[in-house]
Amino acid sequence: MTPEHRLSNEIRIECGTRNWLCFHINVAKIRMSDGSYFNTGVPKGWPDLTILTDTGISFYIETKIHPRKPTPEQLEFIAELRSRGFIAEVIYTLNEFKSLANRIFSK
Repeated sequence: MTPEHRLSNEIRIECGTRNWLCFHINVAKIRMSDGSYFNTGVPKGWPDLTILTDTGISFYIETKIHPRKPTPEQLEFIAELRSRGFIAEVIYTLNEFKSLANRIFSK
């Protein structure tokens, strides 16, 4: 398991403690045993986690571990989500996620 997958799992567990639905969505083409490819269906750059809260607020999280940075496609997709009024962030630690979640719900 990569450090980013570990962080993603920690965030998913935290979402569960808050009664939020959290989906890890892979962006990939997978080679099948017959040599054909299966496309997961989401556009390149889609954030790792899609979170639906029990209050109707949804947000999107790209998980990274320093020193890794989001790809240009990920940054473009995050900017597009934000331009449409969604909350979309790059998160590097569980504490950073908790801080974001607390800021969202302290308004």
